[in-house]
Amino acid sequence: MSRTPLPRLTGAVSAATASALILTATVVPDALAQSSSSSGLSSELSSSSGPTVDNSAPPQKQASQPYTMPDGTVVQIMDDVAGKHSRHVGLGATDLGTMAPLGGGEFAMIFGDSFSGQRFGEGDWMSPVGVVARMNEDGFIEIIRPLNRGERVEQTVGYLHEDELTLIPSDVINLDGTLYMQAMWNHGIGNVRDTEIFKSTDGGKSWSSIGTTSADYMSGMGNLISWEKGPDGYIYVVSTQFKRDDPVYLSRFREQDIADRSKWQLFDPASGKWGDSGAPILSGSNIEAGEMNLRYIQGKWVLVMFNEATLAIEVRISDTLAQDWANVPVATVAKHGPWSNAQTPGNFSQPYGGYIVPGSTIADMDIVVSQWNTDTHARYMSTQFNVKGLDKFFGINSAALPADETLSVTERPAAQVIPETQAEDSLVEQKPQRMTLSSESNDSATTAVIVLSILAVLGGVATVALPTVRPLLPPQVQQMLPF
Repeated sequence: MSRTPLPRLTGAVSAATASALILTATVVPDALAQSSSSSGLSSELSSSSGPTVDNSAPPQKQASQPYTMPDGTVVQIMDDVAGKHSRHVGLGATDLGTMAPLGGGEFAMIFGDSFSGQRFGEGDWMSPVGVVARMNEDGFIEIIRPLNRGERVEQTVGYLHEDELTLIPSDVINLDGTLYMQAMWNHGIGNVRDTEIFKSTDGGKSWSSIGTTSADYMSGMGNLISWEKGPDGYIYVVSTQFKRDDPVYLSRFREQDIADRSKWQLFDPASGKWGDSGAPILSGSNIEAGEMNLRYIQGKWVLVMFNEATLAIEVRISDTLAQDWANVPVATVAKHGPWSNAQTPGNFSQPYGGYIVPGSTIADMDIVVSQWNTDTHARYMSTQFNVKGLDKFFGINSAALPADETLSVTERPAAQVIPETQAEDSLVEQKPQRMTLSSESNDSATTAVIVLSILAVLGGVATVALPTVRPLLPPQVQQMLPF
């Protein structure tokens, strides 16, 4: 068995991505949101025929036979989420698929690098891209419609995939009817430039940026995240570097501070305290954290994670989040094995991702797992798994667990993007596996506010003077200028 089923998320992957994607020169039709990280690209967007929509009914899904894992849990591969099951919205090959409830049994599902064709690199390239889905009466994920307006899926954020630029979603959360998505700007997968948080007040139809953070935040350990609101009102965040080679950290913040990561607190499991420094909650020689999904289900904290060290999708469940998770038991949902063998939960080649479907319970949990054959690209897909028996494995009396509250969502008109609401980047100094946050402000952002204020005062004079002054300004400031 190969030790590394997925290449490290570095330039090695980006080279493969570039060669596969040279087949298409994609533009984004009718972009609905303008990222602050790509402010100069909106004028370059042009019309496109977009993904082809097949209006015929998707084929009936079929689950595999139940498979008993060595830990006693029973896992079924329910079928692919997209591909031939999403042609009616113009979506084909896709991966990831993090989810947040929308109310009424529906949920938003946001994918990473996706294509309108049925193979990796075939057709239009979109990322992130979303759909509205639900669980049907037979227990399968059913895609209802695009998350955006219209009949076909569109990229949620307007930018061009130039120089291997792509925006990879980490997670999405619904806070009182407002969706928030954190995503990573990559120049080639694994080469994170910075991260950005977007919000949507209309159920995901349109998105606006509320803050950008340097890739150096937490020395990179804050780039790939998953978040969930706890019963105490805090939003809790597990994070790591986007390399599949590092431990997991825990932080928290109040909802009003979501865009300002300098106000997020780190947890130190050794002292049990929150503050501007912290250490990993999950580390060791058997931990190389990849994509994660943190959810609070029936009074329990559930962490699903792809672990490069074990080549598996793992589930951990605990009553307590703020602790050292080293001794929390581990259940396996999907384990890597050769492509030449039958694909089962015990031999699911090159898995990654791992996202809990809204409405899951401890005893009956659905998880979306990604799979990518990086040699042939013939297989690139998000697939639904169903897991039963996690309650017994973790010694939980499922009959005594409370039911989760049903979410009620009220749509509001999309808010206009206000540059002044962008969060200042936080500077972080790293000690051996210990993080210390700095309260220093971002000089570029401060300079930008001053320059923009001067331009507002000068009015027409600024239009004449700017061409002379612009080259002297920092690149970050140049990107914020209105002309």
